[in-house]
Amino acid sequence: MTPTEYKVRTRDPGLGHIFACESHRVHAEQIVIANILTTSIYGWLDLAVIAATSCQYGSMTSATSPIILKWDPKSLEIRTLTVERLLEPLVTQVTTLVNTSNKGPSGKKKGRSKKAHVLAASVEQATQNFLEKGDQIAKESQDLKEELVAAVEDVRKQGETMRIASSEFADDPCSSVKRGTMVRAARALLSAVTRLLILADMADVMRLLSHLKIVEEALEAVKNATNEQDLANRFKEFGKEMVKLNYVAARRQQELKDPHCRDEMAAARGALKKNATMLYTASQAFLRHPDVAATRANRDYVFKQVQEAIAGISNAAQATSPTDENKGHTGIGELAAALNEFDNKIILDPMTFSEARFRPSLEERLESIISGAALMADSSCTRDDRRERIVAECNAVRQALQDLLSEYMNNVLVVANFHSPVVFYMFG
Repeated sequence: MTPTEYKVRTRDPGLGHIFACESHRVHAEQIVIANILTTSIYGWLDLAVIAATSCQYGSMTSATSPIILKWDPKSLEIRTLTVERLLEPLVTQVTTLVNTSNKGPSGKKKGRSKKAHVLAASVEQATQNFLEKGDQIAKESQDLKEELVAAVEDVRKQGETMRIASSEFADDPCSSVKRGTMVRAARALLSAVTRLLILADMADVMRLLSHLKIVEEALEAVKNATNEQDLANRFKEFGKEMVKLNYVAARRQQELKDPHCRDEMAAARGALKKNATMLYTASQAFLRHPDVAATRANRDYVFKQVQEAIAGISNAAQATSPTDENKGHTGIGELAAALNEFDNKIILDPMTFSEARFRPSLEERLESIISGAALMADSSCTRDDRRERIVAECNAVRQALQDLLSEYMNNVLVVANFHSPVVFYMFG
């Protein structure tokens, strides 16, 4: 998969057809099996990522840096459950529409499809709902306003293209050309809607980051208090902002898809609550005994812990890790690259398929990937239930590959029989 493709995983073979198949050179059965294979691979990868990141979870950043959004607005990675839930109905409707009359030629008379027209209308209505909500969000948002307006216009443009393509397809559902045009329009529409939802999600994250900035400023004010009365007043304001931040951060924690990010958010919130309660006492002791080195060191330590907790909330909210650049998940990166390469290799032209040429290389490549999975499954920090699921997914991938290769071989036999002398004698 390329960086511009969807990173959200789906178990729907129809959706895989939209995203992965541009041509009709591979039979429908092979497409379904290929999608099952790809889905099994990525389902296993998600489990492997969870297992590996749970091993590599460590401390948060040592210092609070200026809060900036670390997301790429062009990315289509879905990071929250809300975006996934909002997108799911449209994905279902588009997938159902694309799969309408997708059973090849039949003996029935060609004509208009009432079902396709109904589905096309439902897709159009769903798109209109997104446009109305998107317009409202863009008007009310103070962050990413220009990007949101542009995203809404893109959805409107792609929605109109999809409306025309789906209407033409509904009038002639047996046309492979019109189906292909609609598939491309559907992919563009889903991409535009996904980007709009992700931008709205980014705007929500920026509001959280704004709360973090206010808390940081209140924290600095507490640190600069000159006497106990001043400290009491400033700490009271700090406490008010802490309550607001905790509410927003807790809501974000529930929405995060990545279990590792949810754990990071929970840990950061816990650390913030714990150290904030000690902050007043440590600061008060320092103001009473400013000449004692121990009171200064104790106060500075507590402040540093609060700063680290704030940075941890920021990183978890954006689904980023402060140590990614230095450490990274090397094993995951290698496996992801291997899976991407394997994903590109399994879609073959049935007309040129050779078992002797392709079977050994594909099986060898898959076993290499599964070996990497085994290392993660055997890790001491991988829970038993996850270890069993990884093993099950690996076995499913093996079987899916064999099914796919069998379908390719069956197709080769069909083509060979069609070109045999007997066939030419009968039809020539």
